[in-house]
Amino acid sequence: MTYPIVFFDVDGTLLNSDKKVTPLTRFTLELLKEQGIKLCIATGRPIKSARLAMKLHGIDHLISGYVCNNGTDTLNLISNVHNQNHLLTHDDAMKILNHVKSLNLNAMIYGQEQLYAFKMDDTVDRISEQNHLEAVITDLYQLDFDTTPKVLFIVNEETSAQIHDFMAKNPLEGYQSFISQSDLYEFVLDKAGKGKGVLALASDFGYESKEIMAYGDAENDHEMIQLVGHGVAMSNGDETIKSIANEVCSSNDEDGVAYSLIHHYHLSV
Repeated sequence: MTYPIVFFDVDGTLLNSDKKVTPLTRFTLELLKEQGIKLCIATGRPIKSARLAMKLHGIDHLISGYVCNNGTDTLNLISNVHNQNHLLTHDDAMKILNHVKSLNLNAMIYGQEQLYAFKMDDTVDRISEQNHLEAVITDLYQLDFDTTPKVLFIVNEETSAQIHDFMAKNPLEGYQSFISQSDLYEFVLDKAGKGKGVLALASDFGYESKEIMAYGDAENDHEMIQLVGHGVAMSNGDETIKSIANEVCSSNDEDGVAYSLIHHYHLSV
């Protein structure tokens, strides 16, 4: 079966380790666009950052829609409709911060034009630059805001294991949490998530879950890979996503997405 709509995670999937879309991947996407296949992005990044990244890599014109902030934002570029759903309230964010307070992790909260954090570090600096947001160092408990898409905690290999263990023993009802990048552990509402956002945007285009193919590599892609008709895990992905996927393709440094698409759509390249 060939799928009329395909969703791609960005970091670790569509982008290689050098944060680039390879020429073969770009050419493959161009061929699919010519066939009328809808190509969409599903990412933890905000819409502004995701679109700027795709423009930088010369493929934004090939994209029909975006699922961003791990499912809370969808943008249909055909109808030009932007929907925001299931945002965290101020009370939600404070509950999350307090829940893992004992782990003493640096945290980040998105504003409209700012990225708020307890303290500056390399990750805050990178995410601020990547998303074109001003980094503001402040006491997040004193921050005044109505809603935000997610709360992010900065982790390393050791603290990632700690927060996973902590959440396994102390689940927080009403929320889901996961690693989105190697140094980011995120919380969103349980009603949010990439998978639900993907299904919502695909439905907006007139497609059912069984008609969707999706590619991902990280914990925040698990729901998406499980809910679509054909979920593809990158070989550089975590072991859980590879175990639940319908297919495991080559890594993001081996043009895994491109070669998988060439196979499924019988492309001549």
